[in-house]
Amino acid sequence: MNTQRKALCLILCLPLLSVLLSGCWDDRELNELGVTSGSAYDWENDQWKATYQVINPSSGASGMGGSGGGSTSSPPFVTFTVKGRTIMEAIERTNLTSTREMFFSHSRITVIGESLAKHGINQLIDMFLRKQDARETVYVFISKGEAGDILDQLMQLTKNQGAGIQLMIEQESRLLSYYPGTRLFELAMSLASESGSAVLPEILLTGPDIMDETSETGRTDLPSRLALGRLGVIKGEKFVGWLSQKQAFGLSFMTDHIETATIAFASQPRKSDKLDASFILQNSTTAVHPVWAKDHFIMDIDIKGSGVLTELGSVMDLNDRNAISQMEESLEQQVVDLVNNSWMEVKKLGADVTGFAVRVHRSDRKRWKQIEKEKSWDSVFKEIEIRPRVSFQIERTGLSNKSFKSVQQE
Repeated sequence: MNTQRKALCLILCLPLLSVLLSGCWDDRELNELGVTSGSAYDWENDQWKATYQVINPSSGASGMGGSGGGSTSSPPFVTFTVKGRTIMEAIERTNLTSTREMFFSHSRITVIGESLAKHGINQLIDMFLRKQDARETVYVFISKGEAGDILDQLMQLTKNQGAGIQLMIEQESRLLSYYPGTRLFELAMSLASESGSAVLPEILLTGPDIMDETSETGRTDLPSRLALGRLGVIKGEKFVGWLSQKQAFGLSFMTDHIETATIAFASQPRKSDKLDASFILQNSTTAVHPVWAKDHFIMDIDIKGSGVLTELGSVMDLNDRNAISQMEESLEQQVVDLVNNSWMEVKKLGADVTGFAVRVHRSDRKRWKQIEKEKSWDSVFKEIEIRPRVSFQIERTGLSNKSFKSVQQE
């Protein structure tokens, strides 16, 4: 009887043990995979045109840094361009031209061409959120021309171009704050929010030629480089326009996306409007309060910050408190102008990239319910008025209380 019971227990346990041993059911060898570091998507002749940048494992030490034992002449990555009626159909077609299966878990960036942005990007977002090895944490960019051209361009000082572009946007967001880096899940959240709008940084080539030969990376001054440009505005799922770099900077103040920023300003605005001084804004916060006045909303935008004076080109004595106050006023006016200029363009585009809808929803639920019922946010948004108020403090003025110009004149 005991022997029979033991045999029965063993038979029951075997299926459970097989569950524990099934962790490697989809294992693949590394030399069978094409590890992508970036992807780009365009819309051409009613088809998806996808370009994938795949890391070349046979690339060794070249003039672009890094080390390895492979060929020094082979490029650090190769690109595949394929077309399909759906994105997945295009991805599968890479297997017709590649010896390796595409693997997307290490992708750093994705670039959307303007042609696709005008067609609509919802299907692309859906694919990223649904596909098992696609990363929703990739940084998303928009390109005015062919998005695939961006992935062909080599970069100096880095072998992995996808990682290089990721570092560019992270560094920009940390040091300049002109525009925030937008990850795919943030793009999806913004488009699905009450505002229904989002922004994407533009990535562009500074020259007419694409630098795609490794021999060209030995030059000290490249004829063409990758650079961050304007800010693309998406409403619903489609591209509606651009914001210039200054307008994007003003939007960063409105949406509280400033980490550190350098602001050029006139040190003596009552005498001259020449921008002859620089200020590094080290701390900044923005608070937005919607107020309903008669028949429209007014947004009170309070921006506060502090930082350091780093450059001074006029004759001034910084021991004088009035001189400091004068510079603070000039700085504050500079930011007010940036915000007003940005708001005028955003209002013209009619895309709520400011997130005002979310603020209204949180602060005035009863009125928002009515707006939602009438689907009238677009018309309400166009009537919004803003009241920006800026308060900055110059906390430190550096190692000298006098400008060098003052010392020279003494």
